Amino acid sequence: MKNLIIIGASGFGRGIYNLALECKGYNNVYQIKGFLDNRPNALDGYDSFPPILDCFENYIVQENDVFVCAFGDVKNKKKCIQIMRKKGGEFISLIHPTAIVNPTAKIGDGCIVLQYASIGAGVVIEDYVLVQISAVVGHDSIIGNHSRLDCNSVCVGGVVLKDEVTIHTSAVISHKVVVGNGAVVGGTSFVIRKVRENTTVFGNPAKRLI
Repeated sequence: MKNLIIIGASGFGRGIYNLALECKGYNNVYQIKGFLDNRPNALDGYDSFPPILDCFENYIVQENDVFVCAFGDVKNKKKCIQIMRKKGGEFISLIHPTAIVNPTAKIGDGCIVLQYASIGAGVVIEDYVLVQISAVVGHDSIIGNHSRLDCNSVCVGGVVLKDEVTIHTSAVISHKVVVGNGAVVGGTSFVIRKVRENTTVFGNPAKRLI
């Protein structure tokens, strides 16, 4: 039995705790050991949660420990994961049972797939990707490492998101569009052409802001 540790005890981290309780691996593949957070009082006032064990920089990885990272910001998430990986930390994926995952799709390590997400045929989701509630990843799309798809966002078939991409709530990425490394797509945007790396786009059709 693995001991799951959730990195981050914010509201999102608490939500991931509840997700972990509902995934098929709970009490079968893993039990929940606790949280890592730099704020020792992060759970003050919140009952029925396991303890904060330490800050993630200081925590010593134990035998049978496995991790998920509950950081929303993709760059902070990447830094945290790199720190834990250097210590020998192993990351697992959590996929809620209401998510629809085509059997031909591939999901990497350390991913989080929340309620009612839909992942289509031939999709490749690389490592440490967050797919939020009701997000849709269409057939043959590729989602790069550390990326984030917020609630109700849609990647139409053949979309390519490079690494560390953030797609905010209800944005739509049109068929076969490529979104470059580190790019951000604003909420409710409709993206019809390639997005350059490290840029932010917004609107319908989406235009570059930064």
